[in-house]
Amino acid sequence: MTVIRFNDALRKAVIALEGLDLPSAPKPRLMRDVFGRLRFALDCRADAYPRAALEALSNAQLGLGNYATSREVLTHDSFSFPEKVFGDPDWHLTLVRLGEDEDGNPREDASILLLDRQVTGQDWLRPNSQPESDRRPHRIVFFGLKGGVGRSTALCMTAWSLAKEGKKVLLVDLDLESPGLSSLVLPPDRLAEFGVVDWLIEDAVGQGGDDVLTRMVATSPLSESTYKEIRVAAAIGHGETDYLSKLARAYADVPSADGPKKMGQRLTQLLMELEVQEKPDVVLIDSRAGLHDLAAVAITGIADTALLFASDGAQSWSGYKQLFSHWQRRPDIAKRVRDRLAIVRALTPQSQREARVERFKRRAYELFAETLYDEIPSDPDGLQAVASEAFYHPGESDESAPHAPILIDWDEQFQEFDPMLRQENGGVKPARIEATFGALIKFVQERVEESSE
Repeated sequence: MTVIRFNDALRKAVIALEGLDLPSAPKPRLMRDVFGRLRFALDCRADAYPRAALEALSNAQLGLGNYATSREVLTHDSFSFPEKVFGDPDWHLTLVRLGEDEDGNPREDASILLLDRQVTGQDWLRPNSQPESDRRPHRIVFFGLKGGVGRSTALCMTAWSLAKEGKKVLLVDLDLESPGLSSLVLPPDRLAEFGVVDWLIEDAVGQGGDDVLTRMVATSPLSESTYKEIRVAAAIGHGETDYLSKLARAYADVPSADGPKKMGQRLTQLLMELEVQEKPDVVLIDSRAGLHDLAAVAITGIADTALLFASDGAQSWSGYKQLFSHWQRRPDIAKRVRDRLAIVRALTPQSQREARVERFKRRAYELFAETLYDEIPSDPDGLQAVASEAFYHPGESDESAPHAPILIDWDEQFQEFDPMLRQENGGVKPARIEATFGALIKFVQERVEESSE
């Protein structure tokens, strides 16, 4: 017997369905547990479904080998509260690549409702549904697959420029496992008493109110040369001595009357309360690097705009392709996320600059076109759909598209950079900041202005 691996199990389950004589409704769904094991699920009672069809599903399920948990097909009878299970918002219509048939001919992709139970990463599939309004500032997340691409420095310079132009800025450090933003914009003695981690811990025991909120935001000295304040909610509080013990508990779900509150819900609540308290014009968020749960919350659940920092290396393209492909298989998620993304070409080299930039642009377009943009059809009927408002596939030369890179030049003066150093003491001049980060600053300013219209 051929051993079935994780990569094949979902595909084989869907192919098995195609060969069965089943009622038109309810359509079988799939539930995948934390180990990747699959079970068919029917949104009805067992006695409301034909016995022969139920037996056929059960046999198909057993054909998945170790990726089947049992013979039982899940129905309403399998759960105490079936309406909660089958009404779970984490069910997503999922595209499944079926590969080739026995003759080597390509099969058409199929789709099925999938409830994917994961230990981590669930927040990549929970997009922000909170509409922007006049009462909420625009939220911009700075994200990179790895450190060392100048993300935090770019965030600092963007904050300084916005405050200089008269915008009150709130910085939030969500890189909890590697907190560094606050050290760039706040001296140690200026840190607020509490950090983001403190709020997560205190809120879990019912103490996350104003007593903590008012003591977890500090003013950056960068504000001394700007028209409006730069306020900072750091990951870590002043004089912290027990950070790891707090961090180990920060990700826990918190019980509530409406069921467990997930990390994403809790951080969204924190942001909303900070926005009410601080009344900023814009919120800039430093995200955890890598394909981590905190990054998922920041990009998918919180951001109005997500700046994706990248270099032109294999690691960047491979990592973003994995992420985009994850969304691509859930079209409802891809459509809600893609137009909030913007790719940033970090540390652009000066040597052979034009050729390097063109290559980056081409690769960025190919990445988005292959994963998140709608596929351009070749048949005449399909071409009519291209004219519809729902069709989304910006052209390669479209400078307003998510794939159009925002360029940040490499500048040795910003290596080991101290943004709090004044010009007279060797600090960077505004003209140098504009030359290096001007394109990014302009992009952010435009997003903020658009959101306030």
